[in-house]
Amino acid sequence: MDTANQKLPRMAAALVPRELANWSLTAVALGALEGGLLGVIVKNQFAGVASPMVVNVAVAVVAAAPSFSNLASFLFASLAAGRDKLALLGKLMLMMGACLMLMALPGRTAAGLALFCVAAVLARTAWSGILVIRAAVWRANYTRTWRARVTARIVRIASLLMAGYSALIGVLLDWRADAFRPAFIAGGACALLAAQVIRKSRLRRQRQLIAAELAEQVVQGRRLSLSVLIPVLRRDIDFRHYMLAMMVMGSGNLMTLPMLVILLNERLQLGQTQQVMVTSSLPLLVFFFTVSYWARLLDRRHIFSYRAFHSWFFAAASLLFALAVITGQTLLLWPASVILGAAFAGGSLGWNLGHNDFSNDGNASHYMAIHVMLTGLRGLIMPLIGVGIYQYLAASKPEYASWVLLLPFTLTFSGALIFVALHLQLVRRARPAGDGG
Repeated sequence: MDTANQKLPRMAAALVPRELANWSLTAVALGALEGGLLGVIVKNQFAGVASPMVVNVAVAVVAAAPSFSNLASFLFASLAAGRDKLALLGKLMLMMGACLMLMALPGRTAAGLALFCVAAVLARTAWSGILVIRAAVWRANYTRTWRARVTARIVRIASLLMAGYSALIGVLLDWRADAFRPAFIAGGACALLAAQVIRKSRLRRQRQLIAAELAEQVVQGRRLSLSVLIPVLRRDIDFRHYMLAMMVMGSGNLMTLPMLVILLNERLQLGQTQQVMVTSSLPLLVFFFTVSYWARLLDRRHIFSYRAFHSWFFAAASLLFALAVITGQTLLLWPASVILGAAFAGGSLGWNLGHNDFSNDGNASHYMAIHVMLTGLRGLIMPLIGVGIYQYLAASKPEYASWVLLLPFTLTFSGALIFVALHLQLVRRARPAGDGG
């Protein structure tokens, strides 16, 4: 029977409405925690409370927080093993909501800037834990046959809500300087409500899941650590090459956003609404419309072949952003933002699923843990390097400061070339022996 035309099983159908309610509320909270939006708030609302270099470093920190907070995933994976998943999800959502409300309080002082940044990082860290635990909950609640359909429905709605809420905050910022504060309180309240909803949700076969996790710990004899993960990179050459290509391309991607926020403000003098639309809201909206296309493409291709096509979207967006800043042609920002949104949609799927082309059921968590760790590492380092280079150029060679986005473009372009090479290598290996054509 064609499962595409079947209705969801009764158990899954009963769970979906509560899932949609929970993750819709969470999406509103996440709309206030988008890296581009936070960077715009820091750059505009806290300008002058510290030196320009300190403010720009703060922009890099909050804009990169969604990436480097992934470093905490190891902690949450270990914390969740053998414990009540829904209770932990509720606590982490409470933490995220409390941090959002705290972000509404700081005054325009150096201490207020520090408090805002710390609360933002803690909120994103809580979200990284939610992602880790949510994956286990969805795996338990929905069989493979239905999981993708339910996930796609939730993700698309969430991206639309995030885009709308971040755009609303952008409009409020241009209307009145402090208008973002009640929006953050409302976002925090949504996270608190989501915590209550998730606590009343259901996790199928929770006792069996906890027992299996405890048994796995006994078999492994140790938790996930570098001593467990490094041998994976040593023995799996293809995955090592995949991680290398992702490190190059991802470094360029993670450099782009904080540098772009600074350049839109300092070089192009855009209003805050436009800054938020370009860096956050429009890409999220495009995400909603393009993620289904990327899903179909990824279903048909190995991750090397998928990335060999997809990576050029990141390179094209990066080049257009660079040209917009260098030439002062702000109209170029809009197609660049659209292409970036499409790249984010494809990148999200590839990031979550790409490791499955190298792993099996027994070691998939190890492969994903490596990917998450390296993402967090480059998220911690590369935005600071990019902003540091911009600060150097702005201070010593200001005539070249507008050209700084060519650096992340070079990295994304190089990453795309590596993926093309890996794709061609994959095609050669698949070619029958003796086929010289």
